[in-house]
Amino acid sequence: MTVLLAIPLLPLLAATAALGIGRRLPWGGGELVVGAVALSLASLASLPSDAALSATWFESGGYRLTVGLAATPLTWFVAAVVAGVAFCVGLYSLGYMAGRDDRPRFFAELGLFVGAMLALVLSNSLALLFAAWELVGLASFLLIGFDHAEPGAAEAAAKAFLMTRIGDVGLLLGWLLALAAVGTTDVDVLVGAVEGGRIAPGTVTAMALLMLAGAVGKSAQLPLSGWLPDAIVGPTPVSALLHSATMVAAGVFLVLRLYPVFAASPVALDTLFWVGAATALAAGLIATAEADLKRVLAWSTCSQLGEMMVALGLGGPRAAAFHLAAHAAFKSTLFLAAGIVQERAGTRALGRLGGLARALPFAGAAFLVAALSLAGVPPLSGFLSEEAILAVASRHGPGTGSLVVLLVLLGGIYIGRAGAATFLGGRRGTVGPRKPRWAMRTGMGLLALAAAGLGWLLAGRFGAALPFAAAPETEAGWRSLGLAAGILGLGLGAARGWSGAPALGALPARLASGLEAATEAPARHAMWLARTVSATEGALDAGAGAVAGGSWRAAGWAGRIEAGGFGRGGDRLAAGLAAGGERLRALQAGRLYLYTLGLFAWTAAALAAGALMLWP
Repeated sequence: MTVLLAIPLLPLLAATAALGIGRRLPWGGGELVVGAVALSLASLASLPSDAALSATWFESGGYRLTVGLAATPLTWFVAAVVAGVAFCVGLYSLGYMAGRDDRPRFFAELGLFVGAMLALVLSNSLALLFAAWELVGLASFLLIGFDHAEPGAAEAAAKAFLMTRIGDVGLLLGWLLALAAVGTTDVDVLVGAVEGGRIAPGTVTAMALLMLAGAVGKSAQLPLSGWLPDAIVGPTPVSALLHSATMVAAGVFLVLRLYPVFAASPVALDTLFWVGAATALAAGLIATAEADLKRVLAWSTCSQLGEMMVALGLGGPRAAAFHLAAHAAFKSTLFLAAGIVQERAGTRALGRLGGLARALPFAGAAFLVAALSLAGVPPLSGFLSEEAILAVASRHGPGTGSLVVLLVLLGGIYIGRAGAATFLGGRRGTVGPRKPRWAMRTGMGLLALAAAGLGWLLAGRFGAALPFAAAPETEAGWRSLGLAAGILGLGLGAARGWSGAPALGALPARLASGLEAATEAPARHAMWLARTVSATEGALDAGAGAVAGGSWRAAGWAGRIEAGGFGRGGDRLAAGLAAGGERLRALQAGRLYLYTLGLFAWTAAALAAGALMLWP
């Protein structure tokens, strides 16, 4: 269908137009990208429930590679979240990037990013999904390093690119294994084969674990989480998109899209749970000690994504999908508010902020709504999604239920500390006179409304449309315990954040140093390997060149020997043989008297020789 195809194409076309004619437009081409995303969102709203578009790319050796899009309930749901957040962040960007000469390049890269993400979530082909997955990685590299003159921007972009590529190798091998198993890249065929038991359990497990590697890289889970906190060097709209509904959400979406594959492998589900639990706990602890507002939010993203992985590993895909949408709303709001704080205060350091509620009342109110939602305070959207995860976890035993309660407590602590250090207390620095532009306030305000009320939509018809079993009801005791943990965490964090001190002492900071060093190791080894491969390739090239040069010289010597020795000697031998032949031919002249004379001469010579030999 044309409408379905237009959803990812519109932002991509707008990106091309912004790069070409953006300098001649009032908003630098941003109006084209924002308008295109709005049209994509409207197209999603008008799509029929069974919209699909598929074609065969090529066939070879019994394998069929397809490309296509499909608006299933899950893909439609996630695409609506992506387009909705991208539209609000795009509005914010119109004001944020106002007056900058490099706006066309920014909006071109932003449109590329959004279009690639929409293609990823709507894809019904593993080949197209992987292509869009890689395009998202390229666009994120460009956006993280957008301000390439800023200290650390180029390094952060390269780090993100390398660490996510490590996971992408797993995804590549996983979908190639799926192609070998079912003979096509069609997602529905793969899911049907797994559910029908037509693929060996060992193959399913290997496939799920390989694809999980890709999800771990994109969603910044251990041991590939080190790139995400450094990605905050990009412009604030980039952080809001990467850390909420787009790039980091791609890993969780991948597991949701292929959940029957993971559900068929207990090993894969257990790995999901433990990776998510370790990441959520470690990142949550680190966030309580960070001194940079955006780094607090970045580590919070790792923790919240880990919580979604926990829900998936425990068999709660609906709860994970709910939290994916709620997190997209409240985390993008928090980042946009942090961008306004940085723009007005000139810093993100919690020790130099404070008392900004009076200077930035709108940003402070939006931050408060999103922070309460993150902490799981009712009736905000985060409360309903956290409750769904708690319901799934508590059904598996008190240990997993207590884990989720602990994560809610940590969330309250780090966001309460960040909010109090930024907006409460006395002012520790100066605030610039320029107020946020209308576009910035509008985009942030719409997302704050979503953070407040999205949960009610998810609990109703929108949530019921998802192709997953309904989450169990949360027991009253666990619900009360989760609510108490969120409120207690907010109180503890606010009390410590008043002074900007770490909420849980020095241990989380030491954990952060060790964890960052450990998670950077894959990127360092990959870079070392790249340099080693380059040096090895150079040595092999030099060796091959030496061998080729020696062979060339040997060929030259052989040519000279052949020309001077064999050639000339052969010519002389041939000339001698020819001369001898001429002489012998003279004896075969056909003259009988000469033959008789010769015979007589030879006879006389023989008789004379015999007489001499017999002479006494």
